[in-house]
Amino acid sequence: MISFNSASSLLSFLTTKAESSGAGSLIGGGSTATVSDKAKAQAATTAEAALKAAGSTHQAAVAGRALDKQQATLASDLRAAMGRANVKLSSPVEFSVSSSGAVSVNGAAADKAAVTAFLKADTSRPSFSTRIATQARDALELSASIQQRAAISQAARYAGSSGGVMSMYTSLMQQSSAGSTAVFTVSANASSLTYPGSLAAKA
Repeated sequence: MISFNSASSLLSFLTTKAESSGAGSLIGGGSTATVSDKAKAQAATTAEAALKAAGSTHQAAVAGRALDKQQATLASDLRAAMGRANVKLSSPVEFSVSSSGAVSVNGAAADKAAVTAFLKADTSRPSFSTRIATQARDALELSASIQQRAAISQAARYAGSSGGVMSMYTSLMQQSSAGSTAVFTVSANASSLTYPGSLAAKA
């Protein structure tokens, strides 16, 4: 399963925009305290809507379904291989990939130790670490495309001028890229792949 994850940079921008303008373009007027709370709530809704709209295009939906199928196959292969190595998961483990391509494992101590040892001893070609890293790269490429569409639509809506649109778009994309990561989660009988701007979809 691929689940939706809002981009914090877009949310941060919309919240700031709403608060600095007295929330005029996003919400109705009110006291300073209520405007701030309303601005944040409306900004969260607006950011999520922008990302969902960008992620629901035909191209993004097709790519999302392909990634969902890919992660399900990888999870099945990984569970089978770990089973042959007598590695059984008692709780979900999360795989994330650093900018250098290194795979890190998070989860319960015993599961983390067992899976880490399994990956180090893995001699398959391509290795599971390589497959996980490749999947993360594919997910972040799709994520960048989705966030780019969302950034274009929101920059055009709120920047106010052609020069402002380009400046806002550039700022949003830089923030999105800096904070982007893909997480592959595997348990004994389920799996998921999450990344910024992903579309909630099932294959």
